[in-house]
Amino acid sequence: MASVALLAVFLLSGSFPARAQDTRTDQAGSVLREYVDKGYCTYTYVVPPGSRTEGCTPPGLERQLAETKEETGRLKNQVDRLTSLVETLLSQQSDLTSRVDSLSAELSKEKIRSAQLEQNLTQELQEQETRLRAQCACKRLVPGGDVISTTTATLPRERTATTQPSTPPPAKESTGPVTDAKDDCTEYHSSGVTTSGVYRIGLLPADVEAYCDMDTAGGGWTVIQRRQDGSVPFNRTWEEYKLGFGNKNGEYWLGNENIHLLTNQKNYRLRIDLLDWNNESRYAEYSTFRVSGESDQYRLHISGYSGTASASMDYNNGRRFSTVDRDNDGSSKYHCSQRDGQAGWWFGYCSNSFLNGRYLGNCGSSCPMWQGVVWEGWRGYHYSLKSVSMKIRP
Repeated sequence: MASVALLAVFLLSGSFPARAQDTRTDQAGSVLREYVDKGYCTYTYVVPPGSRTEGCTPPGLERQLAETKEETGRLKNQVDRLTSLVETLLSQQSDLTSRVDSLSAELSKEKIRSAQLEQNLTQELQEQETRLRAQCACKRLVPGGDVISTTTATLPRERTATTQPSTPPPAKESTGPVTDAKDDCTEYHSSGVTTSGVYRIGLLPADVEAYCDMDTAGGGWTVIQRRQDGSVPFNRTWEEYKLGFGNKNGEYWLGNENIHLLTNQKNYRLRIDLLDWNNESRYAEYSTFRVSGESDQYRLHISGYSGTASASMDYNNGRRFSTVDRDNDGSSKYHCSQRDGQAGWWFGYCSNSFLNGRYLGNCGSSCPMWQGVVWEGWRGYHYSLKSVSMKIRP
């Protein structure tokens, strides 16, 4: 009977799969049995009742969870710091943008104020010149003509420091009194005057003179613009370009109103002489040149190119005149006068020629783009020419 019982125990023990068993001691010294079956575990504590009752926790999982939680906390802190940094940078960017916009607005206002101040100073100098004329009873010579009654003194602008001699040098032709001034330089030339110089222009108001080029291409040219040494700034206002400015013996702009008056009384042609820093020269001539009045923003009418410099001014035909304080160009994106040298010109979008730009000197082909004295078809828009002159004759 005992043998049968032992055999039954043996058979029963052999009919079930063996289970791994581990016995260990917890912190309280109790015996812990762990059973692993098909990937699952069961802990059975052999402890006094109520001393410990927990579910199943795989070995090492608690430590991994703690490490993961700690790492997650560190990452969250880093994300919070980066988020704060991004917000700070965005705020700084907004502040900088606002500051740049504010400075740009202030710069524009300052340019206008500077131009107005310069205009006021010019007007004051002209008034001083008028007062000095009234106080002086000297003599001046018309180039190539007789002595005429006028005045010369030590003036703040464009005047000699000494009185001209009362006896004229040998003259080639007598031009008569100032009231008999010729219409333009072509008439002076036709009447026998062959000396280049500053002459009274009869088609213009009584106090307006211009330089007469009696040497170039047959002579008789009335010069309306000249650049040669940078002595006269051309970043002027609308009113200054309207009335004219500069030194008739040097650099100057005759004035849009004067150019309009001249070209609407006769049919004129335009010649432009260009010189680069290698002393190479080119010229452009247009058989038709006329400027409308101020009501039409001194619109340019030009056609009939010939010459050696390329027809860079064709693009300006039909364009209105713009200055730093008067935007009449054809661009909706740029204010061409403010962007390109801050001078007056007949801009479209914007121009292939710009003879009133800043006098930059000899900077070769690396001058700031469209800032200098530019004739794009010859030297490109990174080149600022050494000298240019614009002149007209019938």
